[in-house]
Amino acid sequence: MTRRLLLTLFLAGALVSQASATEMFEKVGTVGFQFLEIGAGARGVAMGEAMVGATDGIESIYWNPAGLRTITRPTVLFTYGTWPADISHQFAAYAMRPGFIRGILAVSVTTLQMEPMVIRTADNPEGIGVKFDAGDIAIGLTYARIFTDKFSAGGTLKWMHSGLGDLSVLGEPGLEDYYVESFVGDFGTLYDTGFRSLKIGLCIQNMGPEATFVDEPVPMPATFKFGVSMNLIETPGQTFMVAAEFRHPADTDEKINVGAEYSLRDTYFLRGGYKSNYDEESFTAGGGIRLGIGSLGRVGIDYSYSDFGHLGAIHRMGVTVEF
Repeated sequence: MTRRLLLTLFLAGALVSQASATEMFEKVGTVGFQFLEIGAGARGVAMGEAMVGATDGIESIYWNPAGLRTITRPTVLFTYGTWPADISHQFAAYAMRPGFIRGILAVSVTTLQMEPMVIRTADNPEGIGVKFDAGDIAIGLTYARIFTDKFSAGGTLKWMHSGLGDLSVLGEPGLEDYYVESFVGDFGTLYDTGFRSLKIGLCIQNMGPEATFVDEPVPMPATFKFGVSMNLIETPGQTFMVAAEFRHPADTDEKINVGAEYSLRDTYFLRGGYKSNYDEESFTAGGGIRLGIGSLGRVGIDYSYSDFGHLGAIHRMGVTVEF
């Protein structure tokens, strides 16, 4: 296992070194399906999205599938986030340990929706009396496996649909209910070193072939992530965890995220984080509560706040139910 971890870290270091040795420049706008990069899960967002080495439970479907190792009973999650321009982001998931195979299986759905908009043209800036509706959806199937008491790995295959709406009223060929469909995959590992709860996570998100969008090839928003987490305080009644994450996106410079979570009796949670080298994003904060519901299991409610600078604040709510 130690050799496997060292090999993984060596490969990660080689990738980062190669990226640093190459002349880097911003490639903003060169990849598509940006909705896949929106953080799914109020807990992780509140911690600055520094989750690849800190994640556990059902939110791991998005942050790092290997974190599903802590799932012991059927669990569902639903999150809702508000965005500028009346855009909303939803993420729903279900995870369980099936009896017919070893490991954890999960399914998830991600959607990005907006209110119908009026079609405007140069000759009719106030609109032509017709609206169009655009949106995105991704459906994922995740499998995670615990190989030892310290090492786990997991992956997700996602089918995506991105629609521009029906613009045939403009009379331009090729704009009749135009949409694009494709597949991408995530793969992650999580290693518990056994030293003061130090965990190391690696994940590559949104790997896939280019998709053709209005006759133009569009790459996927692939991202390589490496992160660590550790409990600075760990007593029977409280825990204080810190986490850090390095990201190498396909279309922007490298980024560093940091976060922390304070847990009181595994029931009440306070969280905060900071995202470095982003255009608008910076501070994050939030909290949560976990309550038992008798023989039915546990229910959790989480909230996150994200500072998006000139774009204002982004709010997310999440509900988790363990049966």
